[in-house]
Amino acid sequence: MNRNCKQCDSRFEVSDKDLEFLKKVSPVINDEKFHIPAPTLCPDCRQQRRISFRNERALYNRKCSKTSKNIISMYKKDSVFPVYSNDIWWGDTWDGKDYGMDFDFSRLFFEQIKELHDKVPHFSLAVASTTCENSDYVNHAGYLKDCYLVYNTDYAERCMYSKAVNRCFDCLDCFKIYDCEACYECMNSYNCKFCTYLWDSYNSSECHFSYNLIGCQNCFLCTNLRNQEYYFMNEKYTAEDWKRKVDEFKSKNSDNDIFQMFLKVSNRFSVKQIHENNTENCTGDYLVNCKNCFDCYDCEYMENSRYCYDVKKGDGVSYKNMDVSSFGVGLLECYEGGTIGYNDNHCLFCENVWGSSDLYYSMFCMNNCRNCFACVGLKKAEYCILNKQYSKDEYFDLMAKIIEHMMETGEWGEFFPTEISPFAYNETMAQEYFFMTQEEVLKKGWRWYESTDNTKKIDDSVFNDVLVCEETGKSFKLQKMELDFYEKMNLPVPKYCPDARHLRRLQYRNPRQLWDRECIRCKNQISSTYSPDRSENVYCEKCYLEILI
Repeated sequence: MNRNCKQCDSRFEVSDKDLEFLKKVSPVINDEKFHIPAPTLCPDCRQQRRISFRNERALYNRKCSKTSKNIISMYKKDSVFPVYSNDIWWGDTWDGKDYGMDFDFSRLFFEQIKELHDKVPHFSLAVASTTCENSDYVNHAGYLKDCYLVYNTDYAERCMYSKAVNRCFDCLDCFKIYDCEACYECMNSYNCKFCTYLWDSYNSSECHFSYNLIGCQNCFLCTNLRNQEYYFMNEKYTAEDWKRKVDEFKSKNSDNDIFQMFLKVSNRFSVKQIHENNTENCTGDYLVNCKNCFDCYDCEYMENSRYCYDVKKGDGVSYKNMDVSSFGVGLLECYEGGTIGYNDNHCLFCENVWGSSDLYYSMFCMNNCRNCFACVGLKKAEYCILNKQYSKDEYFDLMAKIIEHMMETGEWGEFFPTEISPFAYNETMAQEYFFMTQEEVLKKGWRWYESTDNTKKIDDSVFNDVLVCEETGKSFKLQKMELDFYEKMNLPVPKYCPDARHLRRLQYRNPRQLWDRECIRCKNQISSTYSPDRSENVYCEKCYLEILI
């Protein structure tokens, strides 16, 4: 089935496998299946809509709406809804059911869920607070110790200014690294130690300004090596000569000069059609331990899934999901979800739900919520609609009637519209992956926030030295732990603020888009995130393995 996207008007395919999945997860109520219709938006616009509800990096000072205590929050102080500190939100001094509403069949569904959303308290940060120690300035994170300004991260210690540094220690300014230690400006790498500017690499140590290394040690300005040691610009040296060569080279060139050389080196050699490790029958990019996944990106330990992004490893594999953006950690049969995880099962059209099952069109529902429809801010709840408690039979009868109403209004099968996001568009991940100008955002009826220097949003007492970003002109400050790291790793103090450094890393990653092209060697058709107009020599996996050193 081919359709025109109702948002961008591009032509896109809804495949038989897409329809098969939708049929599988469509709810059955009183022995009647309520079919989820085919998507009306293309995969990119569906992703853009979901991540317009996810603010990772914009943090603000404000007061807890219940205690008036000063807190750090992802919501500005003028938010229309109450915002509670995390210890209050997760406590037992309030109950989301106190905000219960009756469903009004004379009104649109999204109007009513927006009304409830704006009444119920929100937690200040998407953080498992009880699992975090000395890590107040983080978001979308859990199980952290001594971390600062890290996002989308679980199980990390002494990490700073990074995103998705899962199961890492002593890492700074990194993006999408896993099981790493003492790394700086590294991206898309697993199990690496004491490395700087290492991209798309695995099981390597003491490697610097290098790309696509596996099992390597002591490599500098190298690309596409396997199980090698003491290489400089892809040439072998003895240990003594290698150290002498590197020291001499670094004495004559600044880190920025070396980084520019590194960019040229990484583009000069051959590349594989997909960045992956231990995948089978997958398309997309930056996948690890995945199987039978289609058009998925930045995911690990996932199978039989489609159009998923940023899904993390859990106790088990995430299985049979479609259109999920962020979190993960053991998902099963979820659809159109943003920030859902911790073993969520059959959660459809949900935003920020954790550890729950059989939820529909719900937000901020946690801790084993089950069978809830259009609810906000519930914990351990069951058989609720718009936060109002029903018996089991009443719940399913009313749920069926509401779905029929949504079918008539055209709302059934659509994720929450961007217009009701609690964030301005440019506060969210959507601005990173789908950049829009202020004029373009406002023309669509979405919100825009006129931001100031981010460092001024956060209490200055946590900082030490003050610098000015050479790119943005914003002031930024340094912490002692950060300065200790630079000294230990023999690194210069950065010239750019954390946000500028983050955006620079993003621009060096391939886009989340697939192009059809030929393997340069065997001429077979392949799908790749390397567009046909790029200079790299792109190989299929089979040919790529045959040409490696």
